[in-house]
Amino acid sequence: MQIDPSILNALHPEQHDRFVRNANEIVIESFIFTGDRDYLTARFAFFQKQSHLFLWSAAQALEKYIKANILLLGGGVIQRTHQHTKLAKTLRETHTERLEIDTAMPDGWAEHGVSLWPNVDVDGFLQRVETQGSPDVRYDQVQLEVHLQDLVLLDRMAFRLRHLLVTEPVESCRLVGEQLAQCFFDLNYSFAPEGFEHPPLTGLRLCHASVSKLEAAVRGCYGHANLYQQWACKSMDMKPKDMERLTKPAKEWEGLPND
Repeated sequence: MQIDPSILNALHPEQHDRFVRNANEIVIESFIFTGDRDYLTARFAFFQKQSHLFLWSAAQALEKYIKANILLLGGGVIQRTHQHTKLAKTLRETHTERLEIDTAMPDGWAEHGVSLWPNVDVDGFLQRVETQGSPDVRYDQVQLEVHLQDLVLLDRMAFRLRHLLVTEPVESCRLVGEQLAQCFFDLNYSFAPEGFEHPPLTGLRLCHASVSKLEAAVRGCYGHANLYQQWACKSMDMKPKDMERLTKPAKEWEGLPND
């Protein structure tokens, strides 16, 4: 907690404790509970095959959870940034263990036909969420690739970052309706109680990939690629880095399962 110690220490012990308790509760309410809302929304969106909403909400949830950890356990100061990797670096300066999760496929999933599981570490996952959960997703201007690995790693990150900070369970979040919480435990091996009957993997869309019309245009699919690129830069204030991202060839994932 960052505050002038002379002011804090001048308080009566009871007032000191009340201030610290209230400050911590403000952080929990502002970052963890709102993060729970985004986390529940992300999981609901995944099962509803709403890729944009899943990525956007997952990015919001992890950003808030990491900031809560910095405020409650770390240096006590956060910056107004939405860069997950930068926030993770700040948290690691004091609590590296808060970002340590298993990134392997859940046991038994390979036997059920799950073959798509890219080799990614925590930083790679956070960078992926940061990029594909960026504000650009609001305009369908980024290529989206969503699969089961994203859901599993989100669950593991959420569990790790919430652990020991709050006693209120995620599913009791008062900021969402009951419907969003109904699928909370489905395939959620991090939070589901022992013995919970998970839905079958068969029939679940394991991967969703999309390419926007804007991407197709600036890549030359309709001809006159330079013309579309100039138009996008001038009309929508796109920067060279945006155009570079849009024209970058899509990464091909091997072993995509059928719906």
